[in-house]
Amino acid sequence: MAWRHLVPRMIVLVLDIETTGLSKKTDSITVIGTIVYESRDNTTISEKCFNVVVAQESTDAQALIAMKNDIVALLDEAECVVAFNGIEFDMPFIMKWLQAPGTQDTLGKRKTAETTVDVAPARVAQTGGDVSGSLQKDRWSHKYLDFCRLSKEYTGAYISLHNACLKNKIQVAKSGSGAQAVQWAKDKEWALLEAYCMQDVVVLLALTKHAIECGLTLPLLRYGKRTKNTDDSIVLRFDAAMKHSVDGGGPPCNIFDPASPKALDFGTKRPRT
Repeated sequence: MAWRHLVPRMIVLVLDIETTGLSKKTDSITVIGTIVYESRDNTTISEKCFNVVVAQESTDAQALIAMKNDIVALLDEAECVVAFNGIEFDMPFIMKWLQAPGTQDTLGKRKTAETTVDVAPARVAQTGGDVSGSLQKDRWSHKYLDFCRLSKEYTGAYISLHNACLKNKIQVAKSGSGAQAVQWAKDKEWALLEAYCMQDVVVLLALTKHAIECGLTLPLLRYGKRTKNTDDSIVLRFDAAMKHSVDGGGPPCNIFDPASPKALDFGTKRPRT
C-alpha cells in the first residue's frame, strides 16, 4: 500500500502458547509459537515454535537457559507484543516459566537443573534459591496488544479468536482443539502440537494485519447476548504505534452509558401517565 512508507518501522511479536491445562498454579507451558513481523515493510522476520518440554527434558543443561534467553530477547526487541487473551493467560504463564526456580516435565516430575530468568536485567542465571522481588514485575506489560481484552473493554464481553476472525472475514483452519493439544503433549506428538500452535500464531498475525489496515470490528452485546445485526458493532482503528481508538477517532465508547451513541437499549419502560 502507498501509505506504508509513512509508517515507522515497528517490530511486532505475535505469540501463542499451549499448556498442560488452564491452571496457572498447577499447569505449565508445553510449546511457545512465535512470529516476528515488521509492520512498515509488511514482512515476516522470523517464525519459530519453542518446545519447552523438550528443552526441559534435554540432557544439555544449557538448552533451557538458551531458550529462556531467546524468549526474553524476543520480548525485549519487540515494540508490540500481540497475544490473544495474552494478558490473562499467555503472559502470566510465560512469566511463571521464566521465573521458575525449577522445571518440570509433562508429568510434573522435576527433571533439569534449576534455572530462572531475571526479567529485570534480562539475563538467565542458574540458582538454587528464590527469585528476587524485582522479578515479579512484568517489564513488557506496556507492549501488550490483546484483542480479547479490548473486546471486553469496549463491548462488555470477551470474544474468542475464532469469532473475532469470523467477524472480520478472516478464514480460520485448525487441525485440532485445545483438548487435543493437551493430549498431544502427553503423547509427545511434538510435530502435531507445534503445527497446531503455529496455526494460531498465523491466524493471529492475519488478524493483526487486518486490524492495522482495515480496523478491528467487534460485535456489541444486546440484552446480554451477541447480536447478529451488523450495525451493532464498533470498529477499532490502530495507528502506526499500534495505539487504538474507536472508528472516527473519538474516545472509547461505554456501551453501558445511556449518553453513549453505542449504548445498549435495555428497553427502559416509560412511566405511566
